[in-house]
Amino acid sequence: MKLFCFLALLGIYSAVFAESKMVLVKGGSFVMGSPTTERQRNADEKQHTVTVNDFYCDAYEVQQKDYERITGKNPSTYKGESLPVQNVSYFDALEYCNLKSKAEGLQEVYTLQGKDVFFNRNANGYRLLTEAEWEYACRAGTTTIFNTGNWNHVEEANYQGSYPYLIEENYMHHTEKNIVTGKIRNKPIAVNSLKPNAFGLYNMHGNVSEWVFDFYGEYDVSDSANPAGAKTGIYRVNRGGAFNDFGKHLRSAYRSATNPQDSDENLGFRIARSAIFDSENIQTRYDSEIAKIQIPKNPKILIAYFSYSGNTESAAEHLNKILRKKHGNANVDLVEIEMQKPYRGGIYEASQKDLNAGARPTLKTKIADMKKYDVILLGYPTWWATLPMPVMTFLESYDFRGKTVISFSSHGGTRYGDSVSDLNKALPQSYVGLPFEFFYGGGSDLESRLESWVKKKRAVKWASKRKSKFS
Repeated sequence: MKLFCFLALLGIYSAVFAESKMVLVKGGSFVMGSPTTERQRNADEKQHTVTVNDFYCDAYEVQQKDYERITGKNPSTYKGESLPVQNVSYFDALEYCNLKSKAEGLQEVYTLQGKDVFFNRNANGYRLLTEAEWEYACRAGTTTIFNTGNWNHVEEANYQGSYPYLIEENYMHHTEKNIVTGKIRNKPIAVNSLKPNAFGLYNMHGNVSEWVFDFYGEYDVSDSANPAGAKTGIYRVNRGGAFNDFGKHLRSAYRSATNPQDSDENLGFRIARSAIFDSENIQTRYDSEIAKIQIPKNPKILIAYFSYSGNTESAAEHLNKILRKKHGNANVDLVEIEMQKPYRGGIYEASQKDLNAGARPTLKTKIADMKKYDVILLGYPTWWATLPMPVMTFLESYDFRGKTVISFSSHGGTRYGDSVSDLNKALPQSYVGLPFEFFYGGGSDLESRLESWVKKKRAVKWASKRKSKFS
């Protein structure tokens, strides 16, 4: 008992005793998605009944000690043996599954050809959960917004505690007693921290957002038995939200869409194995039209930005200067996304009202010829962990098919939230990558950091990163 108390006092009890543990999840039928009455829901959460077979699911997110033992690498920002591995791409997660299967004498589940993934459902090795399996496992028999009920609290999940579920509707005028702000951990916690759900699975809400197998797309409600998502796509789904996400992004039905080659400190994964085998092989192919998108040697670049306090405007002006010097004045245009009726006064209340209403404010800005641009650098302040509504109007006003769109985002401490996922969903026929992000005004070195970003080919020649290491 004395040893237990001493370890708990040091905060290392979880780190010492966390061991990988596969849990048998008994299959069944459930209603996937969210009802139209669920506040802060997205349109891509259409409810439908799904049946999944029995499967084994790791009680924990993949730990750094296991990832390093299997791959010889630990890309995590926050180091700790029993912390979840971070900064892993979708392809990194598949590689880990195959390597772990091979190490244990099991049949590898995945075969990769470039960015095309072949899923052998009859293999006995390790794999990612499908999106349907993930939600079934997360809900653990519940039908509420979270598996802990209709509210989330920091005692139940590791997320950005100052932004609990529905804070967007109560930030200025707090009328809902269940919306309680709490501790901001600002980092992942040990994988067996906090209470497990009814299936014995830990951190299904928060900590790191977990890659699942499926391509992102509209649900095929006719595919009700062990669905594995669309056969063709661009983005892959990750679920559950992370330590730096808002409460709304931890909902059991919430879906995040991410470029499968992107890695970030909020991305991890959880592994599974089949308990009942299926002879069907799933073949998923990267969208051929997106694969054709190429940036010419001398691209025509549009820097379009929305700014309220001047932070994003400052970054846009720096980028304009840097890129004009690099590509010539004729190849770079700078445009401010201006509203017909600009926000005035308390920006929290104004932006909150538009966000809650899903408004699309009318813009003063008009782009005469969007077709001529190859690359759009889109600047915005990240409000409420998503895109400002005037930016949504801008995105819906033009045809961005075949273009490369990269954002740069100012924020107040929550980085770019899930604004990139929202951007991905809004531009299904464009190539979208991770943004450049900076805190408020960016500091005195903002221009030099932007210049370094451009020099590293993160701002114009992103095409060089599109080739999977499995090619």
